Amino acid sequence: MKKKENQGFVINMLRLALPIALQQLLVSCAQLIDTAMVTNLGNITVSAVGVSSRWIFLMNLFYFGISSGSAAMISQYWGAKEKSNIRKTCGIAMALSLAVAALFCFAMASFPEPLARVFTNEEAVVKEAAKYMRIVAFMGLFGAFNQIACTVLRATEKVNPPLFSSIAAVAINTTFNYILIFGKLGFPALGIRGAALASLLSTAVQSVILLVVMRTSGEVFKAPIKEFFNVGREYIKKFVKICMPVVLNEGVWAIGTNIYAMVFARQGSENYAGYTIFSSIEQIAFVFFVGICHACSIMTGKTIGEGKENEAYKLAKKFVIMTPIIGVFTGTILGFCREPLLSLLNIETQGAFDLASKLILIYCLWLPIRNIPYTLIVGTFRAGGDTKIGILYDCISMYLIAVPLIIYLGMATDVEFHYLLIAMYLGEDLLKSILSLQRFRSKKWIKNITDKNT
Repeated sequence: MKKKENQGFVINMLRLALPIALQQLLVSCAQLIDTAMVTNLGNITVSAVGVSSRWIFLMNLFYFGISSGSAAMISQYWGAKEKSNIRKTCGIAMALSLAVAALFCFAMASFPEPLARVFTNEEAVVKEAAKYMRIVAFMGLFGAFNQIACTVLRATEKVNPPLFSSIAAVAINTTFNYILIFGKLGFPALGIRGAALASLLSTAVQSVILLVVMRTSGEVFKAPIKEFFNVGREYIKKFVKICMPVVLNEGVWAIGTNIYAMVFARQGSENYAGYTIFSSIEQIAFVFFVGICHACSIMTGKTIGEGKENEAYKLAKKFVIMTPIIGVFTGTILGFCREPLLSLLNIETQGAFDLASKLILIYCLWLPIRNIPYTLIVGTFRAGGDTKIGILYDCISMYLIAVPLIIYLGMATDVEFHYLLIAMYLGEDLLKSILSLQRFRSKKWIKNITDKNT
């Protein structure tokens, strides 16, 4: 009986996790292809894209905070079959995300150079970043819609449409990167501006695909538009209570990671180019954990919504055990493949190549630990309705330990760059992993938020 249950768990997990992981892999590969093409333009341009990406990263994290909090609600509502509440959650999340996108769009398009100077004092990098940011800023509006649409579809176990939309977006992005960056098929060579235009176009196309899918699939999304925004004061209070801590949590984490980036970017364009290349490859390894985390969130939240709290705990425990095992497997493969993978990129200097290789190796060795708190906080606790605890853990691990340590090492010492990454991992992950595991075992994270439980 137990063997049959485990087989059922694995089948259901793979059904959800694989399309999500493949979608994230496509996005990460697209970022790597972007980096590969931009590396042909030199370290200054690579650094400029890296600097600009910090603001895009911050913007995306706000979307992720809104969507992750919404997913926590929707997965439980899906288990309880409360379709009206799914629509309301989707509507509020979409409105909030588009409002955030409009703010970032205005700032990045109007003040790109001051924003770039937050992360670098090299004027050549600032000027290139401004060219990129003025165009890519408008991608935020489409990105906001895409993030919420994909989240809602996944939380209701429709994991294939987001994958197919990403396939189309990556194909368009890669094709137009080649055409617009290097001036092919009669188009002018636009360099970094071409990369920005390709990203904008591909994101817009993905929005159109997702909109069509949502309006033509399933009775949950076929309802009149007014039903998505027909929310009362009490429901808004409930949304804010559950989702806003997640947004704040992602904001706190994003500010911390951008402080890291401010220190990293001031270590020189060659070092930051190496770090930017490493980050693109890091995202490829991360896709497996994204799939696991989302599958955990969907399955755990749905089971709690059905009123099966003990079963939800057992499900989540399997994901906790699985995370470091996959970390060992993924880290081993990436560690052996790192230099052949880097050799595919036309990296301008040997110093940037060597640093990227060293950073990847450090990441591979730490990978079994790195994603334990991610799976627990994002995949388990939020799906359980426990959306506040992550803020406390991030504030302790980042702002009391990791951030002060990185600032001291990067600004007051001459330590080699790779020691900054080691310090960041140790400072941020060790204590947070211990605290998260203690919270998990306590079962205090299980909070049924459906109407059936109120």
